Amino acid sequence: MASTRFGRRFVSALVIPVVGALALASCSGGSDASKGTDSPKGYVEATSGEVNLYTWSDYYPADLIKKFKTDTGITLNVDYYDSNENLEAKLRASNGAGYDVVVPTDYMVKILADSNLLLPFDAKSLPNGVNIKDSFFDVYFDQGRKYTIPYLYGTNSIMYDSAVITEKIDSWADYFNPPASAGKVGIQNDQVEAVNAALRATGAQPCTKDGAQLQAAQDLLKSFKSRVSTINSDGILERLATGEEKMAMIYSGAAYRAALERPSLKYVYPKEGVNLWQDNFAIPVGAKNVDQAKTFLNWMLKPENMAVAVNFQGYASGVKGTDELMKPELASSPAIVIPPGYDLAKPVPPCDNEATANYSKIFETFKG
Repeated sequence: MASTRFGRRFVSALVIPVVGALALASCSGGSDASKGTDSPKGYVEATSGEVNLYTWSDYYPADLIKKFKTDTGITLNVDYYDSNENLEAKLRASNGAGYDVVVPTDYMVKILADSNLLLPFDAKSLPNGVNIKDSFFDVYFDQGRKYTIPYLYGTNSIMYDSAVITEKIDSWADYFNPPASAGKVGIQNDQVEAVNAALRATGAQPCTKDGAQLQAAQDLLKSFKSRVSTINSDGILERLATGEEKMAMIYSGAAYRAALERPSLKYVYPKEGVNLWQDNFAIPVGAKNVDQAKTFLNWMLKPENMAVAVNFQGYASGVKGTDELMKPELASSPAIVIPPGYDLAKPVPPCDNEATANYSKIFETFKG
């Protein structure tokens, strides 16, 4: 999930525990079928037209846009958002129209599917659906992959410049009570990530409805506001890499890329735990170019294509063959490889309506 969101020997250290944690917790239209290829599964491979992708900022490589056109003859248009909530609002306002492919995070997949805003298509109906890792089919948010295919996954935590901040930073409590050397601190424009982090810092768990715990999180965010430089999910990588910000909330892939430019940047695995997220490709129910959208999803399930996104974004994928194609420097990055023995990176299922309403009030009060 992610705005700027393992080599084989790291598979046992990261991929297997991550996958287990994630697991626990045919309509068509707008295609030129006469120019497509009908497969035994009823999949129609489009060879012309366009597909409109709505995704996170800085979250799809330009090289793949060009390659998709070359390989398929289909034009890929890309538009951007900076939070799952903005994606949800856009789809609700349009009854699922306007885009052909979207990239919701795990919990948002369930919300959108339960609201009948996603088109059911069954990932197994795609010829390359066999490339989805077995453990990525039985995920809590889309059992059997009836609405989505996996894109990338990672964690969301804290990064700071150790050349400037010499104090020990190892918790969300440290983030919300930063040392003076940190200056102004960046936080994402994401109510789920921000409120969950504040709840963790005050000793509570995500989705709590306990009034005292919610008040403590709100009070913490209120006191933190004077230390905030930006409430923005865009440009975090650049602000840290250039030194504009010395500490910020950031996704692991962006953290990896920032550290390539400024090696003194350190990614933190907080003692209170972190969110383990998974982003996915889905087709909105109002999509006009459905065959083109399915062709795009099927194309992205080729490991050589998904690996371009893996290496550019700095995340792992649920597609077979991508781990082996990962850059060595990515496979050894502390931002990507969860430390041995750290078992606090876990997915956070969506809160119910009451808890979500509480999150919205807390976050809007913080932003206001």
